[in-house]
Parts: sequence; C-alpha cells; structure tokens
Amino acid sequence: MQPFLEIGQIFITTFMLALVMPIFWIVLFLVFMQYRRQAATEEKLFGQTINQISRQMLFSLGLGALGGLLASAVLIFLGLSLEQIGLYFIWPVALLLLLINPRYLCFSYAGGIVAAAVLITRHLLVPLLPELANNFVLASLLRIHIPALLVLIGLLHLVEALLIYVHGDRGSSPMYVKSESGKVVGAFSLQRFWPLPLVALMVTLVSQAEITGVSMPDWWPILQSVLQPGEGQSLQYMIIPVAAGLGYADIAFSSRPKERANFSARWLAVYSLILLVIAISSEYISWLVLPGVLFAPLGHELLILYGKRQEKTSSPYYEKPDNGVKLMMVLPETDADNAGLKEGDLILKVNGQEISDNREMVRLIEDSYFMVLVEGLRGDESFSTIFKKTPAEYSGVEDSFQDKLKSHYPPSSLHRSVSFGLIPVPSPDSPVYLEIKKPDPMGRFRRLKNRLLRKTGS
Repeated sequence: MQPFLEIGQIFITTFMLALVMPIFWIVLFLVFMQYRRQAATEEKLFGQTINQISRQMLFSLGLGALGGLLASAVLIFLGLSLEQIGLYFIWPVALLLLLINPRYLCFSYAGGIVAAAVLITRHLLVPLLPELANNFVLASLLRIHIPALLVLIGLLHLVEALLIYVHGDRGSSPMYVKSESGKVVGAFSLQRFWPLPLVALMVTLVSQAEITGVSMPDWWPILQSVLQPGEGQSLQYMIIPVAAGLGYADIAFSSRPKERANFSARWLAVYSLILLVIAISSEYISWLVLPGVLFAPLGHELLILYGKRQEKTSSPYYEKPDNGVKLMMVLPETDADNAGLKEGDLILKVNGQEISDNREMVRLIEDSYFMVLVEGLRGDESFSTIFKKTPAEYSGVEDSFQDKLKSHYPPSSLHRSVSFGLIPVPSPDSPVYLEIKKPDPMGRFRRLKNRLLRKTGS
C-alpha cells in the first residue's frame, strides 16, 4: 500500500503543475478563441450573445480537468510513456490534415497514418533496404510502439465521449440554415472544447545503481516499453506534466441538442472501447496490430459518415408548423422564461388573436400594455400564461422615451423577439440564415500559396 500512496502524492503534485504549464494556457486560449467566434456568430444572427463566454470557459475548464485526471490515471496504470507514441511525427501530420479539413485535426487520422508508416517501414522498406534502419528519422519512426499509440487514441476518444455525454449539449447555439430543399429551418450548433491537463510517463535507460524512486509491482507496466535494457541497466520511469485539448463539433437538424449529443457520445464510446480492446490485445497477439491501425482512422470516418447520414435522411426537427409560432429556445432570466414558456412550445394566440408567424407575434407583444396573454400547445396539451413585460418595455411611457428605446433595437423582428427571450423556428422563406459551405480540401492550399506568392512578390 505504501508505494501506491507515494505514487498518488507524486501524481497529484504533477497534475497541479500541469495546470500552470504555459502549453496548458495556450490550449485554454485557443478554447477561448473558439467560444468567442461562436459568440460573434450569435450576435450577428440574433443581435446579442446567447451563451456567455465566461460561463462556457468555466464549465470547459472544470470538466476538462476532471477528464484529464481520469485519462492520466489510466495512462499511469497502463504504463504508457510518451516516447513510445511518436508525438513529434503525429503533430506535423495532424497540422497538414488541418489544411485539408479542420475535422481531420484528430489523433485517429494522424495517428493512423503514422502507425501505417511504421508498419510499411518495418515490414517492407527495411527488409528490402536494411541501411535505412540507420537513418535518424526512420530509426525514430521504428521506435514507435503501435499498441501504445492506439491505446492513447482510444483513451482520448473515450474521455471525449464521456465529456460529450455530460456536457456536449450545454451552450448549444441556435442557428437558421437553408436545407437541401431550399427551405430555411432551425438547427443547433454543438461546439464544445475542453483543455486537458495530463500526467504522463517518460522512460529512460539507467544503470541499476542509479535507480531511485518507488518500486512498482512485477505486473506493471501493462504496455511494455520498446527500450530494451542491456546488462546492468534498468528502465527508469518519470512522471511529467503535459497538456492536450479535446473538441466536439456537430449540428442538430433532426433532433434536439441533448439527443444529438447522446447519439454522438454512445457511438464514439463504442468506437473507443473496440479500439482499446484491439490495442491492448495487440500487445500480446501481434497480428492484431494491423486491424487496429486500419480501424483507428477508418472506424472514426465511418462514425462521422453514419452520423451525417442519420441527420440527412431525417426530417428537420425545427421546421415551421402550419399554424402558430414554435419556439426553438427560451433564453433564461428573460420575460419569456419568467412567464414559464419553454422550448418546443407552440404559440397559437397572443391576447386572443391568432398568429401565423414571428412578425405578428412580436407586433402583438410590443403593442400590449403591461401584460400579454399567450396561448398555445405544449405537446398535446393546451396551455396559457401571462407574459409580463419589464418596465423598460412598457408601451404606456411618453413617446419621446419610446422612440429612444426602439432606436436601440435592430429592425429585424427576430432581434426584437430575442429581446423578450424568444427564439422562434424560422419561416421557410426567412431572409436571415447562415450558409453552410461544403469543405474545399484544396482551397486552403490555394489560399496559402497565394499568400506566399504575395509576400515574395512573385
């Protein structure tokens, strides 16, 4: 028990150091930039920020720390050391894939490519040209331990699946988009990012006389190091602080954000567990390495394609009904929220008058005095509630003040409904929507080439 207590103390101390490392704060800054971009899109579409950046950052930081703690404990338990996975090969490949499409910035793709390069070099190139083994770059590539690399990919995706399940739908951003049929429909953009402080292992060869620290059980590590100690040498493991980041991006067209996040989390967890089983088994059954290397990128890609197909073949969830106004979202701590209105409510009447679109609803609310009677359907049941307007929106104030007040509201009826806390499902012909462009794999390379040409004056 004493060795484990000592390791636990070292583990916690090192984990705290990971929280103050410069690289962790760089990851944190990148997460902040992503949330700021999301807030800018919300303000452009709705006239105000829907999700507070500070709140987003707080949840991401807290859950990222918990996810990092869990991942670190598993890494230490398995004995996976960083020099076994070849990060110095994976990151350049990942950055090149980023230029093709941002969603390829993932260890499943970059790691799969690097692992395939290891197999090709080890079993094809070196047997044909043995002198290549003396090349510094190829020698470093050959030292990569493929089972350890696959374990890291599976573990990070398993942690990501857990975070998506717990937090994937929080801070989802409403949006209006044009469907393939040409109609404008509602959707939710799901974008979550988590900075991960991590504790990892480094291993080196030392003489047996230089060994210090805590003695580990004979069964540890589960994933053996590729370093082979010579006579009078032993492996010395060191615990070091590192940092990483996880991200989740999806769009909920045909389902609610929570349902979409749960769908993604379940299938990502299945993918991760299959990869982990293959990876750990390949440590003892060598021929399983090849299926693991193929499954890492291809399984992840099939998962993405299946999710897209599932959304594409389903009917839009946030589509305008034949009558009334359906609510996509009710903003917290607003007039609508205080009135008890909820997401999914179908508003049929305002002050006894039937409505057919958002413009009519906003006009009737604005023309009301102190209170507004709202009637509609919540599921299959009818409901009615009193919509109390805040003092700043009273219509009984003097005209000069009312004109000054209205000058602060954008002219869009959508922006005005948001000021009451209501985000309705869009009309099919709404002029306000975001255009989702198809990825252009070569476009980034062309833009990069043009920038370089302008700088060189060619």
